Amino acid sequence: MRYIALGLISVWCTVALSAQTGKATITGVVTDPDGGVVGDAVVQATRVSTQAVYKATSGANGSYTILQLPEGAYDVVVPSIGFTFARLERKGVTVESGQPLRLDLRLNWGGNLGTPGDDISSFVRSKGRPTGPTPRMANGKPDFSGVWIGNPPESDTAVLTPWADAIFKERQARGGSGNPGESCLPGDVLLVSPFLYKIIQTPSVIALLWEGNVPAITQIFLDGRPHPKEVFPSWMGHSVGSWDGDTLVVDTVAFNDLSWIRLFPHTEKLHVVQRYRRPDLGHIEKEVTIEDADAFTKSWKMRTTWDLAPQEEIQEYVCNENEKDVSHLKR
Repeated sequence: MRYIALGLISVWCTVALSAQTGKATITGVVTDPDGGVVGDAVVQATRVSTQAVYKATSGANGSYTILQLPEGAYDVVVPSIGFTFARLERKGVTVESGQPLRLDLRLNWGGNLGTPGDDISSFVRSKGRPTGPTPRMANGKPDFSGVWIGNPPESDTAVLTPWADAIFKERQARGGSGNPGESCLPGDVLLVSPFLYKIIQTPSVIALLWEGNVPAITQIFLDGRPHPKEVFPSWMGHSVGSWDGDTLVVDTVAFNDLSWIRLFPHTEKLHVVQRYRRPDLGHIEKEVTIEDADAFTKSWKMRTTWDLAPQEEIQEYVCNENEKDVSHLKR
């Protein structure tokens, strides 16, 4: 009875607060496809008329509450969680002034189809989220150093040129087989996967290491040098960084044309601009702008966050030792 009473008090307080402020509330429980509760899931409601975003995080019992919502229509989203849960969206959810709305959210399995133990991100996030102010270097710039766990990105719609669209549809029809990762080649040159990453930062250069994909290292030069006039195209390209206030802006060119961006092709004209922000101790916000006039009719963006994983360390990743996948993949 004690727990039931506490729950009733919590609901009563939420209703009372909504009535007093004239603002609405969305509350509910986040569950997996089997009905099990999902804790630590970010639930965000975007007001359609203003694009203002309101967020909450589900507790250990899966419950969440988004408070102080102005009346109107909202798109409610739970972003992808590692490889385990796919992105969930409920569009056009209407809330009324002073009224609580019950909205339970059942997620769908992601790339690992819910296989227990097959997603390191779930273990990392279960250890808690560090909090505190943004750490800084001696020169006053944000210090991005640390080990981080990535999240799947939110993406704009890419509009392809005719030849690129034909290749995309061909790859889509065969279920994405034939991608470079199948042959132990780089599978994510934009670094937007739910892998572990490590940043080693000095005033003149950043070394970015990662686990789960090759080549597992790239450098960002911060010493003012330009891109070389002659540079051999490579998988990860050539990166130089500069500061826009507290935002690190990374400009990358000189990609080869062998990598895939999801299922999209690109050419050696690919130009990528990444913007990194560390708004607090526990998070990096990353925005990626992709340009390639031969493959896309206009530039487009991906956005993701990395969560600090202070108890983790990246390990050696070797793909082509005892590799057995390719012979079983469909062509």
